[in-house]
Amino acid sequence: MNVIFQSMYKEIMDNHGETLEYPLRKDIAKKLKQNNHKLIVLDDDPTGVQTVHDVYVITSWDKKWLREGLSDDKNVLYILTNTRSFGPEQTKKINQEIIRNIVEVSKELSIDFSIISRSDSTLRGHYPLEISVIEETLSEELNWEISGHLLIPAFFEGKRYTFDNTHYIVDGQKLVAVSETEFANDSVFGFSTAYLPKWVMEKTEGEISAEDVLTISIDDIRQGGIDKVTEILLSAEKNTPIVVNAANYNDLDIVSLAVLKALGCGKRFLFRTAASFVKSIGGIEDKPLLSASEMIAKNNEDRYGGLLVVGSHTKKTTDQLSDLISEIHVRPIEINVEKILNPLNKQEELTRVCKLLEQSILDGEDTVVYTSRKVIKADSKHENLQYSQKISNTLVDIVRSLKVTPKFIMAKGGITSSDVATQGLEIKKAKILGQAAAGVPVLLTGEEARLKNIPYIVFPGNVGDKNTITSIIRKIHQLKER
Repeated sequence: MNVIFQSMYKEIMDNHGETLEYPLRKDIAKKLKQNNHKLIVLDDDPTGVQTVHDVYVITSWDKKWLREGLSDDKNVLYILTNTRSFGPEQTKKINQEIIRNIVEVSKELSIDFSIISRSDSTLRGHYPLEISVIEETLSEELNWEISGHLLIPAFFEGKRYTFDNTHYIVDGQKLVAVSETEFANDSVFGFSTAYLPKWVMEKTEGEISAEDVLTISIDDIRQGGIDKVTEILLSAEKNTPIVVNAANYNDLDIVSLAVLKALGCGKRFLFRTAASFVKSIGGIEDKPLLSASEMIAKNNEDRYGGLLVVGSHTKKTTDQLSDLISEIHVRPIEINVEKILNPLNKQEELTRVCKLLEQSILDGEDTVVYTSRKVIKADSKHENLQYSQKISNTLVDIVRSLKVTPKFIMAKGGITSSDVATQGLEIKKAKILGQAAAGVPVLLTGEEARLKNIPYIVFPGNVGDKNTITSIIRKIHQLKER
């Protein structure tokens, strides 16, 4: 174990779970306001709002919704793109369309902006494709020269940290390189290294060498401070990748102020980040976890049950599901995925599940609908994406079948939660209330949604401990028992 690893391991383990003071956050918010600068987050699944509160997410990027989203006094606007569930061509088209519409609306409203491409803290997603498309479109539409894109996968709420240019996950009492986890074996977005300069080289298929990647180290941040980080940022040109190391929010806040300083010098940057950086650069203060009463519909506290939809197949999700079913009273309904993928059996299985679910919710039972845990893999990435889409479409059909409004809805998994939001609930704009647990955001559906003014708990597939879902549902149950 090298000296840097030993030092950072001790710091992370000593401080994990502690609430620290972030004295720079107010300075960040003030600078954003002074510059009328908006941070527009293109979120490739709805879990990216897992660190923020009292800002909005829109699921449509037509000009009407962009105007509404960019016209308020908030520093941050999220746009749910759901591109992680699409292939490269559709992903390219979506990003181009969004940027072109943003450019038009920003000119109408006379606002300056930066684009954050929010993606997975375990390094999955369409990189470098999305960054390249955004850069090209901004260059075409505004003649912008992008100096660099910051790679910031640190996500403290999910126990993900970056130091020595390597990205780690806390697993129990161990720090594990993300390349040694199940996430690196993703059937669509897999990778072989957690050393980020080499990860960039791998993802760009050698087009960018590891030596060409700029890095901002922990020492640069803590010893050099804002001036040193700004110096590195000012040296970037031609959209060079810039790896940012960070082990806590104070690290990110220093980087955020340096970014704003560099922007003031005329530089332009893109960002490929996990969720923690958005909270920092957005100047968003901490907020306590939501109470049980804030997570259930106000007009439906006692009548009907809540709904949990589980589509993620990660081991973490399966363990959490098992803990939930074994520890507290919920009604479990399993969906047979093999039948769903078979055109001859799909409708019968869908009808069975919908009928059971409707009655269970009417009976006041909190009900978990989940896909069978056997992972069915195809021979190609394209076919695997198609399988995921068919399964997710089934979960959407189940939510849309509801004739009664549950007291809350929770969706587990990135693709699942996105499709339930946009297709099942038909959300166009939602307010982010806060978090049910660390890294687990709660949205309030709007008046346009199919089920109006209902808390929607978005639970990422790769977040939480074994008992996190159980703890949230137990908190809600205890409210009813009072």
